[in-house]
Amino acid sequence: MGLDQGCNRVNTVSKIHSVAERKRPAAQGASEDRREEERRLMERAKSGDGSAFDEMTRRYSEKAYSVAYQMLASHDDARDLVQDAFLEVFRTLERFNTQYRFSTWLYRILINKCINYRKREARRRMYSFSDYGGRNGGAGKQFLVSNLPSSEKNPHEVLENAELKRSIMAALDTLSERHRTVVVLFDLEGLSHRQIAEILQCPEGTVMSRLHHGRLKLKRVLSKRLAGYLDL
Repeated sequence: MGLDQGCNRVNTVSKIHSVAERKRPAAQGASEDRREEERRLMERAKSGDGSAFDEMTRRYSEKAYSVAYQMLASHDDARDLVQDAFLEVFRTLERFNTQYRFSTWLYRILINKCINYRKREARRRMYSFSDYGGRNGGAGKQFLVSNLPSSEKNPHEVLENAELKRSIMAALDTLSERHRTVVVLFDLEGLSHRQIAEILQCPEGTVMSRLHHGRLKLKRVLSKRLAGYLDL
């Protein structure tokens, strides 16, 4: 792989922002009519209407799974924690203020569960290295890779692309939980700074700062990893 080609692929990191910005108008939340409809659904759910809660679950299960998968890089773990999050939402329905977005409440619960799970897994791996590398085989699978050029031409290029994907996966996993969370929610899920601030219960400026530093670290880590690969 030539230096120019490698540099072009590293520069893919810089394209995340423009890709996210194109997604932003569609991801800034439902229209006022949809929000009012969901408020009414949650009022019904709080009154004991199971079908109303089922409808909210249907609307958000796929989005919640996407967030959980990007946080955990495991299909099974993502499914389990999404189920746990919806169960907790259901158990605490009486505490939900219908003037707020259902998605904000759901994502806050889900992200906390994902972060706690990752912390438990990190502690567990400290004492067991026998399967090191196995659980992270899918980390960040959808992160950046979709923006990379196809390498399905010959065995050598397939190997190159596999190495590049592993570098991206490993780089994403180096982020702290707070940086990984905002990168996932903003760059991968298309949420706005304001929505993320509401979910994380912090100022928008904090979200922007974390996103900036998270992207910088990703770029540094990827640059180093790919530079080493190019030296081989």
